[in-house]
Formats: sequence, structure tokens, C-alpha cells
Amino acid sequence: MSSSWMLEETTLPKLDFLGQGNHGYISLVRTPDGLLMAKKTSLLKYSENLEKASRILNHFSFINCNIVRPTSPIVNYQTMPYDVKVCSIYMELSPHGSLLDMKAKAGGILPENVVGYCILQVLEGLRDLHRHGYVHCDLKPENILIFSSYTPGELCELKLAGFSLAKEPNGPNPVECLFKGEPDYLAPEVAGPGGMISSPVDIFSLGVMVSEMLGAIVTDGGTRTYFTGGLSPLAKDFVRRCIVPHPVARATAEELIYHPFVRQSLGVPPFEMLPVPSCLSNGVVQGRLF
Repeated sequence: MSSSWMLEETTLPKLDFLGQGNHGYISLVRTPDGLLMAKKTSLLKYSENLEKASRILNHFSFINCNIVRPTSPIVNYQTMPYDVKVCSIYMELSPHGSLLDMKAKAGGILPENVVGYCILQVLEGLRDLHRHGYVHCDLKPENILIFSSYTPGELCELKLAGFSLAKEPNGPNPVECLFKGEPDYLAPEVAGPGGMISSPVDIFSLGVMVSEMLGAIVTDGGTRTYFTGGLSPLAKDFVRRCIVPHPVARATAEELIYHPFVRQSLGVPPFEMLPVPSCLSNGVVQGRLF
């Protein structure tokens, strides 16, 4: 267990800004013994969301799955200058940013074999999440982080992050909160006062995300789905199975893991495709990873 499992806030100066979340911002911090971590900080009024995210990360922390690991089991509270009260959680640092960063580095469109390689790991994370009764509710490229892989023949490992809008088992349906996220990724059953959250919500978001990464625009024409962009027949079939209007008819993560689109034997993407945050690539920030 890391010596930083229980953290002392005052010893963790912020080294850089990593990104903006739904209810706060992500910064890079380093412990006195050199461990680099990602710190998510939110205003106190969002503490319930951060506490929920912390519970979910801790629930999966000792399970071998594609979900980001916490580097501390608790939510920390502190008072900033001008009496601003905030709370924060700590997670392992992604040395290669997110799928959004990878897409940007590739010029906005990723090759199909790269998307399939990445989405297979996303599906494995969703399968484990759904098996335990959780729904991510905010699946999008910036919430899928990229880590180095230590498995021979594999380039990278992808993990789900960003659980502040998630639905817990037997928990309330966070329908109103979802519209503060990314409406383009929302499944149709979420809309309206009677909207319900279940695991197919994540599958719909996955389908939209895959089409975007491949440079396609998907339009629901009522009884027919139209694709604008060069998608292969395998990719079209995969996306269609994700964005079926009725949630019961959508494929599950377990089923999609065996879809030919993510099982194509096209090899792993080249190392050059992996993004690296500027704060880590310029050699100024030094430290070890969790």
C-alpha cells in the first residue's frame, strides 16, 4: 500500500492544471515521496457528487478492472483563501491523458483499428460497472483515461473516470444532473420528467462516442439511422446496436465485447498516437506513478 494512502493536504502543492470536470477542476500534485497524482477539487456545494465518486472508486479499487484507482480513500475538506470551502479526492495520474486528447492529436478522426482497440477496454470497464449495479451516466472521451500497459503486446490500458454524475445501486436517478453534462451523448429515455437511468444509457453514449471518433455523424430519421462519414459495415453495425431508441433493445456491454468491430485483428496502435500532457512531456515535472 502506498504511503500516500492517507494524505496530508498541506504537503501537496499544485504543480499544474490538468483539466475541467463537471463540478470542479483537475490538478497535478506530488507527495513528498515523489508520487504524482491527479486531484479533483470542487466547491463544497458539490461535496455529495464528489463523495459519490469517491465511494465508487473505492468500491472498485481492489478489483482488477478498467476503472481509475483512488490514491486515497477519503474526501478531503479545506478552506481556501477568501473563506472559499472546497473538497477534493485523489486518483492515479494518467500519463497519456484521455481519449479526447488522443483524438485531438490524430486531427479529430481516429483509425478504425485504434477505436476498436480502445473501445474493447471501455466495454470491459462498463461490463464490470454494470455487473455491480452502477451506471456511469457521463460516458465521453474525456472521461476515458489512457495509461501505459505492462502486458506484453499491448500498448496502453484505458480506464473509466468521471463518476460524479453516476447512478449507484438502489440510488436515486440523477436525471436533472445529466443535462448539465453532455446532452449530445444522452439516451432518448433520459429526457423528460419521467426519465429513467439504467445501464443502456451508457451503451447509447458509447455508440455516439464511437461514431464521433471515426468522424461520422449519426442522424435518427425515425425508422432509419443515417450515417454521414466513411464507416465500415462492422462499425455501422456496432453503432446501430448501441443507439437503438428503445433501451431494452440495445446491446449490452457483455454482448458488444464479442462484436467483430472490437475483435478485428489489426494490431495495436503505434506509440506515436499516445498523447502526453505538456506538464509531463517537457521534463519539468518529475516523479513516479501510482
